[in-house]
Amino acid sequence: MDIHKSVFCGRVGRQRKAKAAATVLLSALCLSSVAHAQKTQIITFDAPGADITPGDNNGTYASGINAEGAITGTLQDSGNAFHGYLRSPNGKITTFDVPAAFIGPYSGTSPSEINDRGEITGYYSDANGVDHGFLRSPDGSFKTFDPPGVGGYGVVPIAINLEGAVVGYYTDANFTFHSFVRHPDGTFAAFLVPGQCTGNYTVGCYGSELSNINDFGLSVGNYMDNSPNLVQHGYIRQADGSFTSYEEPKAGTGAGQGTGCPGCFAGLNQFGVIAGIYTDANNVYHGYIRTPDGKFTSFDAPGAGTAQYTGTGCGSDCPVYINNWGSISGVYTDANGVYNTYLRYPNGKTVTVDPKGSIFAVPAGINDAETVAGYYADANGVYHGFVVLSCN
Repeated sequence: MDIHKSVFCGRVGRQRKAKAAATVLLSALCLSSVAHAQKTQIITFDAPGADITPGDNNGTYASGINAEGAITGTLQDSGNAFHGYLRSPNGKITTFDVPAAFIGPYSGTSPSEINDRGEITGYYSDANGVDHGFLRSPDGSFKTFDPPGVGGYGVVPIAINLEGAVVGYYTDANFTFHSFVRHPDGTFAAFLVPGQCTGNYTVGCYGSELSNINDFGLSVGNYMDNSPNLVQHGYIRQADGSFTSYEEPKAGTGAGQGTGCPGCFAGLNQFGVIAGIYTDANNVYHGYIRTPDGKFTSFDAPGAGTAQYTGTGCGSDCPVYINNWGSISGVYTDANGVYNTYLRYPNGKTVTVDPKGSIFAVPAGINDAETVAGYYADANGVYHGFVVLSCN
């Protein structure tokens, strides 16, 4: 891969999106280059120190990408410890650990997302296996945090906006799942979503989570209700703290059905458009787009299975991302139960963007240059990061 071409493709649309005017400017700058880009190139990478021993099921995992094409994620070393990394648009990788992190098997530092200023949020584990939130500044300094009332497993930050507001979920001492917003001044809004179940994993209740926040403070997430079927619903939280619950019209209402799923992070762009997944009455997964006026469009990726527990999405931990153009990246489950990554353009054309040799591929974000980050497993059980570049 020509690294200069990689850098050129990643440069498209690098203007920061501070507010609506900046977003419109960004769109204008990208128009001629990426509005209908449908040619892709794929780069794969391994973070220094990642275990690439066949059969160990370790390696490099991506978790976020910003406007400039900088990627953050986690590497798992030969001792099964986790470390954070930052990959610059030119391919240089810097690894890091939160100073307070306990470095041991299945413990360490796990970044979740990077914003357009280069701030990274994520979580780290202490010696007791409890997770705590962190913020990493572009200069490499750290702040750590916990929402009030945290207990159980701890806290998992998921997303960060340009202002430095962080959203995610945490558990209390009873292992009940709560959503939270950490404001840029360090204060919290921590809450149970109206109507969510308030048990814990022992009864199949995974409560609620916020999975995305835009630069206007609008955030989106999903929750399990308190009915016997624990049906999933999407929800929107306004910056003033008010809630709107929503359901994709074709979503089922049986056990394990509904709009969203545990860990199925919904995408959100600056215009308030949401992308996610839903499960129908036949237990088949589909993608959806919800516009700010509440209108839905359902879609399926070519190659997605049509039998139960297959389709555009999965049963848990299938993130969906949407950029300001309306391009979407997510997961589809094929007829063999294999996870594949798709890229859906604004005109509806959808392509598979799995790296060569992949037997499992999951996206980690998409920016306005239609650059997709993700990770995949090869036939030897080694995980690698990948970048999909969209260029004319």
